[in-house]
Amino acid sequence: MWISRLELTCFKGYQHQVFVFPEPADGRNIVLIGGMNGYGKTSILEALYLCLYGKDAMVHLARAGLRTDHKKGYPTLLESAFNGEALRSSLDTMSVRVTINKTTTKAIDIGRKWYFRANGTWTNEEEAVVREVVRGVPDTPRQDGRKGFHLADLLDDIQFVPAHIAPFFFFDGEEVKKLADQSRLEQIKQGLEGLLGVVLLRSLAERLKSFEANKRGEIESVDEENLARLLDALTANKEQLKALKEDAEQNEVERQRLRAEQQSLIERITAAGGGGGEIATVKDLVEEREQLRSKLRDSRRSLEEILSGRLPFHLLPKDLLDDFRRQLVAEMKLAEWDAEKRALEPRKAEFEAAFMAQTTPIIEPGLTRDQLSAIRGRLEAAWASLFYPPPEDCAKEVVHGCLRETLRQKALDFMETINLGQREIHDLLNDQHALQQRIDELGRKVSRLEGIDRDGTLAILKTRLNDILSQLDTLAERIRTDNRKFDTLQSQVQSQTAEYCREKNELDKSSPVRATIDRSERVRRVIDELVPALFPLKVRELATAMTTVYKQLAHKDQVDKITILDDGTTQIRGKTGKEITFERSAGENQIFATALIAGLAKVSGVKAPMVVDTPLGRLDSKHRENILKFWTGDKSRQVILLSQDEEIDFHFYKSIQDSVGKTYLLEHVDVGDGIGRTTAIEDLYFARGRR
Repeated sequence: MWISRLELTCFKGYQHQVFVFPEPADGRNIVLIGGMNGYGKTSILEALYLCLYGKDAMVHLARAGLRTDHKKGYPTLLESAFNGEALRSSLDTMSVRVTINKTTTKAIDIGRKWYFRANGTWTNEEEAVVREVVRGVPDTPRQDGRKGFHLADLLDDIQFVPAHIAPFFFFDGEEVKKLADQSRLEQIKQGLEGLLGVVLLRSLAERLKSFEANKRGEIESVDEENLARLLDALTANKEQLKALKEDAEQNEVERQRLRAEQQSLIERITAAGGGGGEIATVKDLVEEREQLRSKLRDSRRSLEEILSGRLPFHLLPKDLLDDFRRQLVAEMKLAEWDAEKRALEPRKAEFEAAFMAQTTPIIEPGLTRDQLSAIRGRLEAAWASLFYPPPEDCAKEVVHGCLRETLRQKALDFMETINLGQREIHDLLNDQHALQQRIDELGRKVSRLEGIDRDGTLAILKTRLNDILSQLDTLAERIRTDNRKFDTLQSQVQSQTAEYCREKNELDKSSPVRATIDRSERVRRVIDELVPALFPLKVRELATAMTTVYKQLAHKDQVDKITILDDGTTQIRGKTGKEITFERSAGENQIFATALIAGLAKVSGVKAPMVVDTPLGRLDSKHRENILKFWTGDKSRQVILLSQDEEIDFHFYKSIQDSVGKTYLLEHVDVGDGIGRTTAIEDLYFARGRR
C-alpha cells in the first residue's frame, strides 16, 4: 500500500502542485522531498492530515509535532492555510486530493474541498468525495457523511491509518522525540491501546453496558388497566380530530364565498373610478403622497451627500490618500508615545529621591560629591533613553496638528466609508424616478376620488367591503384557533398511539429481552478478562521490536534491551540487566522515539506508508547513517522524507540513492505583499555542497 498521488490547490504556498509517487519496488521505497526551511515541507504533512481526517485531524496534529491553535480551532487552521495568491485573486476554494494504491490496479481517490468568503474567512462548508479506482477507471463518487458512507470507516476497511494512530505514521521527526519523555506516559499508552485494538474493545464494552441499561428499561411490568385507559383516551381524541377536520372543510367553503364577494366589491369600486383596484380615501392617498415626497427628499439628500462628500475623494490619487492614512496613523502613535512619556515624568523625581535616600547596602568608602553628581547624571541619561528617540513608527513631524486624537480616529474611520460604486448612484437615481412617478399617479387618483365621493356611491360600496373584511378576519381567527387545537390533538394522538403500542408489545417481549441482556453481559465479561491479559502480552512484543530497532539505530553498544511496564513506562537496560539512567541527548531521544514508532508499526501490522518531516533533526553523522539504513531497510513500506539541505545533504543522498524511487526539490519565490509561492521540481534534489 502506498500514496501514489498528492494534489494541492490553493493550499499554503502551493497554487497548484501535483506530486506523483511510484510504487515501492526494486528496492526503491524512499521518496525524497527537499526544501529549505519555510519552503512548504510541513505543508505537505498538514495537507495529508486535513484531507484524510478533516476536523478529526485537529486533536492529532499536535501529537505529530505540528503546531496548531487549539483555542481558535479548525476554522483558524483552514484560514491560515488558504493560499495568499488565491485570496488576492478572489478565488474561494482550497482543495487537497490524495490517491492511495492498495495494488497496482486498485486505488482509493480522496478529495476534500473547503470554501471561503471574499475576505478569506471559511464559510463552514467542506466536502470530502471518495472514489474507488480499478485499472484507472473511477467508480461512482461517494461523499463523506452522506447516505451512510463515512471516510473513517473506509480507511479502517482498507487497513490504512485511522486518525487516532496517524501521529505514529505521519510526524515531525524533530518534534516527535518528545515521545521519549516519561512525562508523556499517558499519550504513549493511548497510542499503544489504539494500535492494539484495546480502545475498540473498551468502546464495545461501554456500548454493551448502555445497551443492557436500555433493554432493562423495556422489561418493566405492564399495567393492563392503564392500557385500557390509554385506549379509551386515544379513541376519544381521534373522534375530536374527525370533528375538527369537518369544521375546517366548512370554514374553507365560507372563506372562499367571502373572498369572491370581496373581489366583486373591489371590481365595482374600480369600475366606479376608484382606480388601480386600491380602496382608499382621499386622506389616505394624500398621506401616502406626502410620505413618498419625504422619501424623495431623503433620496436627493443622500445623492447630494455622495456628490459633496465621498465623490471628491475618488477624484484624488490613491497614493495621496494612502499617504494621508499613514500620516494619521503615525501621528496617533506619536501622541500615544508622548502621553505615556508625560504620564511617567512625575515618577522620575520620586524614583531619584528614593534611590538617593537608600542607606543599604552600605557603600564603603562613601561617595564623593562628584561621584554622586555623576550618578545623578547617569540616572537622568537612563531615564531619557527610555523615551528618546521616539519609536520608528511615530510621525517625524505633525502635519495635521489641527486634529485632536479623537478627530484623527474619526478621519480614519471616515476614510473606510468612502467606497463608492457606479451602481449606488444609479440606484438612487432610479429610486427618485420611481418615487416621482408614484407621486404623480397618486395625484391623479386624488383628483378622481374627490369627484366620486360627492354622490355617495363609493361610501356605500366601502361600507359593505369593510363588513366583508371584518367577517374574513373573524373567520381567519377561528381557523387559526382550530388549527392550534388540531395540531395539539394530533400530537397527543401520536404520543398516545406510540405509548399504547409500546405497552401492548411489552406483554410479549420480556422473556426474549432478558435472554439478550444475559448474552451481552457474558460478552462484556469476556472483554473485561481479555484486556488485562492482552495488553501486557502486546507490550512485551512491542518492547522486543523496539529493542531490535534501537540497536540498529544507536551507536552506543551498552544497551541490551528495552522493557515497557504495564503503565507505559519505558526502561533501557544494560547487559547486566540493570536500568541505564544516563541523560539522553536530543539526538538520542529522537533515536528512542523512532524505535518506539517503528515498534508500534510492526506490532500493529499496519503496512501503511510513513511520512516524516525533519527526519534527521539534530542527529550526528553516525546516527544519520543508521537511521537512513533503517528507513531503507523495509523495502515494501513507502517512506516519504521531507528534508532540508543540512539533514539529507548531497553526501547522504548519494549513500541512499539506490533506495530512492522519486525526488522533488521545492523552490520558493516572493510574489509580493508578504506572499510566497512554492513549486516542486520533479526528479531534482539539492546539488553538491559542503558535507
